[in-house]
Amino acid sequence: MLQDKEWYWDQEEFERDVAEYGRYGPPQFFFRRSPIQNLFICEMGFIPAIYALKDYPEVVRHYVEVATAADDKLYEVLCRCPVQVLNLGENIDAFMDPPKIWLEHLVPYYRRRVEQLHAAGKFVHIHMDGALRPLLPYLRACPWDGIEAATPVPQEDVTLEEIKAAMGDLVLLDGIPALLFLPSYPVEELVACVRRVVDLFYPRLVLGISDEIPPDGDIERVRLVGELVHELV
Repeated sequence: MLQDKEWYWDQEEFERDVAEYGRYGPPQFFFRRSPIQNLFICEMGFIPAIYALKDYPEVVRHYVEVATAADDKLYEVLCRCPVQVLNLGENIDAFMDPPKIWLEHLVPYYRRRVEQLHAAGKFVHIHMDGALRPLLPYLRACPWDGIEAATPVPQEDVTLEEIKAAMGDLVLLDGIPALLFLPSYPVEELVACVRRVVDLFYPRLVLGISDEIPPDGDIERVRLVGELVHELV
């Protein structure tokens, strides 16, 4: 099934989207996850996939080889498409992807694809919106250009300072914990967080919510952040 999938670029749909939304910033999108992460999230579920890695390693290895080869068709389309910024929408969480799985099963795939996309003139960032502490030493294991949705305390398990130290000069996309947009959190905490994110990461920063505003979030706080950024930069 993976090998028989075909991929194509819809230029007309792309042009319609750019005409409607292009004034907000450069277009970007994410696509099929890496083989192991796709196995965890879409194909098997995390617990069965973990058991499969332990009980049937050769079967999983064969699946990864086939899935990686099948993805070549997808990446050929991505390399030719006019979009300059591409997102590895992996939803990385250190509880699901601890260092052993990260280094053994994910990093080799990411390196291959990031280098391929760079050769085509693209920028690449990866979506890491869960727990990060065990993975901090390995955030630069691949030559991607940025980390998207890295989420600091009080929502996740690392501070902004720890994220900055691990990322170095990589671009941070987002950075404001979604929790701070809830009415139950003092607005002063949101303001302090925005100031700290800008202070640590600007200009290598695309400020946003890690990873999106909650359904019961206060939309006026989004407006407040926009006004505050105009003051800061």
